[in-house]
Amino acid sequence: MRHVEVWRGAHGDPVPPFGPLPGIRIGDTLAYEFRLPDRFIPWPGRTLLERVFVLLDLGVSMARPCWRRMRTPDGERDGIDAGLDEPATWYVDLIHVTHEQDRIVLRDLYIDVMVPTDGRHQRLLDLGEFADAMEQGLLDTATAIDALRRWQRFLDRHLHHNRDPSGHWADFPPQRVRALSSLPGPLGPVVTVPG
Repeated sequence: MRHVEVWRGAHGDPVPPFGPLPGIRIGDTLAYEFRLPDRFIPWPGRTLLERVFVLLDLGVSMARPCWRRMRTPDGERDGIDAGLDEPATWYVDLIHVTHEQDRIVLRDLYIDVMVPTDGRHQRLLDLGEFADAMEQGLLDTATAIDALRRWQRFLDRHLHHNRDPSGHWADFPPQRVRALSSLPGPLGPVVTVPG
């Protein structure tokens, strides 16, 4: 187990990634944290400290959002598990990972899947954004091919390991994040996302 600095941003974004954020790495698995701004309303009994887990070898990050609602200029907006008493959905992102020693940079690669653990169906998102980025030359072919292959490995290993649908996830949430999820927070100095 070792402490690392994590930086996060969008793929191709000219804005430098946000960080450093405190992280802890165990092998090919990473956990890092950040605090959401006060416009977010956390689930009862939770704070606005969001812990994100990353499967570095697959380039996939995931979190169960700590917020239930968000305040906007037009009022409040519900989070993904509106109507439930506690969070049940993981938000999983395809990412591009680069690292050198104790510094890890994560860049979002558009495609996401929401994975409810209460029996509702998963929801795949943003394939159109991925295609648009390729069409506009914002995502090169080699990066896109690598990303789609890694995404399929994640789906096969953690959501459905057989060709035919099954009544349970293959390994979700992944067993390898358990040690990192049980660590007391905060993992380091608390950094609040601007805005």
